[in-house]
Amino acid sequence: MLALKRNIDIILILIIGFILRFTISYTHSYTNDELSAINRLRYDNFADLIEKGVKTGDMHPAGIEVFMKGWSSIFGTSEIALRFPFVLCGVASIFMIFLIGSKWFNRRTGIYAAAILSVLYFPVIQSELARPYSPGLLIALLTAWFYHKVLFSEVKKYKHAIFLGICFAAGMYTHYFLFLFLIFIGFTGLFFLKKDNFKLYFLAAAIAVLLFIPHISVTLYHLGVGGLGWLSPPDADFIVQFLYYAFNESWIVLSLIFFLIIISFFQKNRDADFKTKYYLLIGIWFFGIYAVAHILSYVSTPLLKFPVMLFAFPFFILMISYLISQIKYKNAVVILILSFGFFSTYFEQDLYGIKHMGYKNTAQHIVDWNKKYGEENIYTVYNLSNPNYMNFYANKLGDTIDFDWDVIEFSDDIPIRRDLMNRTEEYCIVGYSERLTLPQVFETVKEFYPGIVEGFRYDNSAVFLMTKNSIPENRQSIFDDESHQPQLFKEMGTYIYDNPDIPDGMCQGTPLGRFLFVEDIIYSPELIFKTSEIKDLEKKYLKIVVEADCPVDCQLTATISGTRNGEQIIQPNGEVFWMGHDLEEMLISAQDKYGTGSAYFAFEIPDFIKNTDELKIGLWNRNGKRFWITSFEIYILENIWN
Repeated sequence: MLALKRNIDIILILIIGFILRFTISYTHSYTNDELSAINRLRYDNFADLIEKGVKTGDMHPAGIEVFMKGWSSIFGTSEIALRFPFVLCGVASIFMIFLIGSKWFNRRTGIYAAAILSVLYFPVIQSELARPYSPGLLIALLTAWFYHKVLFSEVKKYKHAIFLGICFAAGMYTHYFLFLFLIFIGFTGLFFLKKDNFKLYFLAAAIAVLLFIPHISVTLYHLGVGGLGWLSPPDADFIVQFLYYAFNESWIVLSLIFFLIIISFFQKNRDADFKTKYYLLIGIWFFGIYAVAHILSYVSTPLLKFPVMLFAFPFFILMISYLISQIKYKNAVVILILSFGFFSTYFEQDLYGIKHMGYKNTAQHIVDWNKKYGEENIYTVYNLSNPNYMNFYANKLGDTIDFDWDVIEFSDDIPIRRDLMNRTEEYCIVGYSERLTLPQVFETVKEFYPGIVEGFRYDNSAVFLMTKNSIPENRQSIFDDESHQPQLFKEMGTYIYDNPDIPDGMCQGTPLGRFLFVEDIIYSPELIFKTSEIKDLEKKYLKIVVEADCPVDCQLTATISGTRNGEQIIQPNGEVFWMGHDLEEMLISAQDKYGTGSAYFAFEIPDFIKNTDELKIGLWNRNGKRFWITSFEIYILENIWN
């Protein structure tokens, strides 16, 4: 009873941490990555699971996939069952950071660190996912625990070296970034080798290597095919971005942390020894692995994304917790951390909101529409990584969804349009789940199915039921108002250009009027503007609409470029900013009896564009054919798509 009373604080923190993680584990549906792992569980034998489900079918080590195969064969693949062990790993991590903080520094450090880890949105949301991050977090902390036992404990035991070796190997089997992190941790241990610990340390390393030997061929294959080549290199301020994200992107939480650090500074016991060795060690672990990964992301393959930094994040939390551990009123500090953190995670981050609904809810809508309107009357254009992901939920509803289009790439709006020109179905479903899908796809479907019967948008997903007929009176729009209706951007004005075929070389009209392309005039006048001229730009996209008397051999492209301080805008990937879309196929296929056709290009302004940048929208006559542009308009549309 005395022990229970003495540890009531950590017990309450663990309970809060468990409740937050467990309750979202069954209220949130599976993510794209989780459904990918579940889809790969279909292989019946171990050899196929490793070869097809891990080696060629994934870019992660085999550990989590093998565990999920065994666990799901007993408990099934429901969210509450499959995610439960990952929730437990998240809760166990709270306890481990408490033990490390208490052992390496003082009990207040452990309690504060546990409280922070228990309520921040980043570790909470990662602990619900049936992915490597929550187990990896626990393995990183266990590695640190046994690292200390082997190198710094007064009593050296072989069992600690064995456990450390198992932790090293477990990390290698869990995630490649964790693999790199544990190698980095292992390297730092070389600086603490002494006569009484070096044998145990090298024993741990040998155990890790021996246990990982069966996986070497898989790892070499993964390295050979390029690793995470799909990631872009991190920004120069990645670490600042990450820490802001990790602390809930909340100035409330950050202000509390800064406030507690200041209070602790004034209450500091000047006679207390600063645990320099441990503090520098965890600082080197956190900032060191970040620096290594940042460098490797530029000289080799990109490695950094926010989730992988979870493995090192608890050591930054320990750094902060030690700084505030001088505050005398422990219970008050714990209450403040839990209260502010819970408020921010629950309300600011909308913990129980519509997270990860891109498959479960959309599957329900599509199944309902197919039943109500008849699957034979619906054409389905849907961008997702694998139809099996959606059908995981459709099968639970006793149905299967057949997709006419899936895995839509950036240029697929053109072949999709060719298909839609010949479709006779009354309805069309268009949407996406956790894949970047440009507004041009939505506008392409709207050309042939202009009426929105129903539409739903979730976190990184959306689904619409469109109809060939006019918009029904009982239409359900994502927005209650009509702000999504097209709005003409601005007057193009009067343009002067050197064209001998037009008196005085004047082109007038609203917004552009008629413009003649000839062999030596291949660029139209440009609309030059700044994004600050468009209110609520982040909620809008632009649509260029062109009408032209385009011959069958014309080549016309709508272009978007820009300048910054008089120079071309450079994208984060180092390339010059330029977007374009070829319009000739649309123009020719849509020609009326007078030979005039219409074409369009819908696009969002990229996030890296600054308010002070000058953007330019124009037309490029690629092969110099002679023809007229009869109308050139640019509209602002409310982005109900993404």
